[in-house]
Amino acid sequence: MGKQQAQHASTRVGFRERTLKMSVNYTLFALSLLLAGISQAWAADPPPAVPVAAARVERRELATGQSFVGTVYPARVSDVGSAVDGRLVKLPVVEGEHVEARQPIAELLRGLLEIERQGAAAELERLRQMLAELNAGTRPEDIDQARAAADGFEARAEYTRSRLERVSRLAQRGTSTADELHDAQTELRQIEAQLRGSKAALALAVAGPRKEQIAQAAAAAAVQESQLQRIDDQLAKHTIRSPFDGWVVELFAEEGQWVARGGLVARIAELDTVEIVVQVPEMLVGSLSQGVDVRIELDGAHDQTWIGRVERIVPQADLLSRSFPVKVSLQNRIVAGQPTLRGGMLARVWLPVGRTGPATVLPKDALVLGAASAMVFVIDPVGVTPAAGSATTGTVRPVPVSLGATIEGSVEVRGGLEPGQLVVIRGNERLRPGMNVSFPQP
Repeated sequence: MGKQQAQHASTRVGFRERTLKMSVNYTLFALSLLLAGISQAWAADPPPAVPVAAARVERRELATGQSFVGTVYPARVSDVGSAVDGRLVKLPVVEGEHVEARQPIAELLRGLLEIERQGAAAELERLRQMLAELNAGTRPEDIDQARAAADGFEARAEYTRSRLERVSRLAQRGTSTADELHDAQTELRQIEAQLRGSKAALALAVAGPRKEQIAQAAAAAAVQESQLQRIDDQLAKHTIRSPFDGWVVELFAEEGQWVARGGLVARIAELDTVEIVVQVPEMLVGSLSQGVDVRIELDGAHDQTWIGRVERIVPQADLLSRSFPVKVSLQNRIVAGQPTLRGGMLARVWLPVGRTGPATVLPKDALVLGAASAMVFVIDPVGVTPAAGSATTGTVRPVPVSLGATIEGSVEVRGGLEPGQLVVIRGNERLRPGMNVSFPQP
């Protein structure tokens, strides 16, 4: 029994293995048919050519270039200090952190100023309401009240006159005393005075506030508003902000420390663009021009290719070395929130000075930078090259090059390229090796 069971088990295993092999073979066959179909479709309908712009590699006479050692500096550096005296209660930044323009980097104690501001704001609101009341004029209810008071005094004056006449007649007959007559006369004068006052009050109510009162109320509100602005200015000075986008490179204070007016808190460096300063001897500086592009090598970023621009040639030499400072600007590269180039780095700048000679050059826009070495995409035209000015197609292939001097938008290249070859100068950032491209003949 045991032997028969083993034979049956072996048979089942063999059957499963044969079934699995047949399934794999069928899958491979189907995949080969699919690939063949894709290849035929690709051949029948190739992908459209990518439009690009091209230029030819040229041979020119230009200065061979000379290397000068320089130092990398931030485009701007600001030592940020406090405009007022106070105790530092918040310091939310650390060295090496990126900050944006107007971002708070420190805060001083401001509790008393906030209390003063609340009182000043309440007083300003009171004065503004008074001014609004004066500008609105007298309410109709107030005019009616003044008119009613005047009418009341008018009625009392009529009654007092009638009483005075009766007392006068009685005095003539001798049935009233002189004191009673005097009292009646006095009461009439009082009532008439009150009547004149009520009529004057009515006239004022009808006329409304005087323009002098409105001007005084407006001036009082303006004074209080300036007082509030002064407190707001003091509060703003208790928050210390970054003057521009940059990195915190040094802190001069700690939380809890008393900071005097003018005391330094932090140093901010702008590194999105850096400046490289090189010293050029007086015999060579005359052949330099402002605005030319130059190649830069940096030990701290040796695996990348850098092209900068001569921004300024300082016309004052160092009296000891007789060399002139030349300042080259360079766009930094920010990787993972940190600048690739940092202040104080060593740089070598290739300036187009010295003897001239033949060199292979191409437009600077043909370079694909950012890798360990510079690269260009060479176009291999398909078929017969048409006449200049018409469009043609071709395939591209990357060619690594080493760079020399730069001048007037062109850069010297060494190795891998021959004069007359076509290179991509626009659209090269999206190309891959072997892609079809279309371009107008240069």
